[in-house]
Amino acid sequence: MKRRDFLKLSGATMMSTSLLSLSQAVAAAEQGEDYKALVCVFLYGGMDCHDTIIPLDDSNYQQWAKHRSSLLSAYPTPRTPQNLHALSTPSRFNQRKFALPPEMAGLAKLYGQGQLSVIGNVGPLLEPVNASHLEQVTASVPPRLFSHNDQQSTWMSGKTEGAQFGWGGLINDALINTGKTQQTPFNAITTAEADLWLTGSNTFPYHVSDGKAGIIEILEEFDNNQALADYFAGKESSSSNNILQQDLDTLTRSAMAANSQYNDAIANTSFTLPQFPTTPLAQQLKNVCQSIATRQQLNTKRQVYIVGMGGFDTHSGQAQSLPKLQSALDGALVAFNTAIASLGLEKQVTLFTASDFGRTLAVNGDGTDHGWGAHHFIMGGAVHGGTIFGDIPPPELNHAFDAGSGRLIPTTAVDQLAASLGSWMGVDDNTLLQIFPNLKNFSGKLSLFKA
Repeated sequence: MKRRDFLKLSGATMMSTSLLSLSQAVAAAEQGEDYKALVCVFLYGGMDCHDTIIPLDDSNYQQWAKHRSSLLSAYPTPRTPQNLHALSTPSRFNQRKFALPPEMAGLAKLYGQGQLSVIGNVGPLLEPVNASHLEQVTASVPPRLFSHNDQQSTWMSGKTEGAQFGWGGLINDALINTGKTQQTPFNAITTAEADLWLTGSNTFPYHVSDGKAGIIEILEEFDNNQALADYFAGKESSSSNNILQQDLDTLTRSAMAANSQYNDAIANTSFTLPQFPTTPLAQQLKNVCQSIATRQQLNTKRQVYIVGMGGFDTHSGQAQSLPKLQSALDGALVAFNTAIASLGLEKQVTLFTASDFGRTLAVNGDGTDHGWGAHHFIMGGAVHGGTIFGDIPPPELNHAFDAGSGRLIPTTAVDQLAASLGSWMGVDDNTLLQIFPNLKNFSGKLSLFKA
């Protein structure tokens, strides 16, 4: 096991756990409890932006349908205008209208209720870029575009694969440094092995699985590990002078204490959540809700979470696979929104989606290829809901933000989105500029949140 694997579970001090009823939790929220959580839903593979936010006005729908004609005939539920879920569109789009696909009825309803919004054409950028810049080779662009691993890393950290720190972890570092939260093992939690986004200088990912603390892998390497477990539990003392062994002892004992504290908090806190779908993503989000419900026992005021869902690399068979993915995403996010509201924390928890990249408007046969910019969702009671932030380029080829085959050149930088989320969590502007040094190249943060 690598040292980081221990570090991500370390740092806890055992705490006593007491019962906290749901009514007490709601009362705490009503009394202005200073708690906020940010939840990233990472869609691995590159979600097709062109089949998530679909043109609905006749002119642009016909244009879109022309480019997607070979796919449209294969969808189980036809993507006719009658089957799409219309979104109220901001006036700056003039006659243009947009909709969600048939499988996203729940998200469309949340949009209509002002609990969810769309962030149009967001992606990694170093500076504003358009097609002319690319053609004249004057643009400075993120390296290794269209590569899955590198763009997942770039979304999470601003750097390609091999990066050390992610902006979720750095935001938490800043909150610790300013006293807005204290350092605990439970500030940064993942159910998806997505460690990078959560990793900061003083922030380490804590793994949760099936509603419980993640296992300590080294103890699982042995058939009979009770003696080893007893040793690390402090039932036997160490007299070693070996620095590595001492370090191993300390970190493993801390990890075991953290796991015990987490599992005790889950087991001894009284809360009832609405039913979640059985999909893997929904179950991960249920785990997040359970953890949030025990926030006071875990002694944390700020938390960042990341969950994950795969299968979005739809080079082939897109008409068969994407609707199922969209339906699962819809059900999971709607259930999460309902559960967070049941805890009385809808204004204190914000969820957003992210993905490697968008996809091409052009069809490759029965699928689509890797893109760049993409459209995403942001959800929560603190968000300006029922609107579209940023831009959505037209469903055409060779426009000012087409990098080829309908690959969207982002018009909103990930740094702008991330800085907005960091600001909502409580990070000051100067620190945000340190975390996101390219932010100065853009027009500033997005106005995602209500005052």
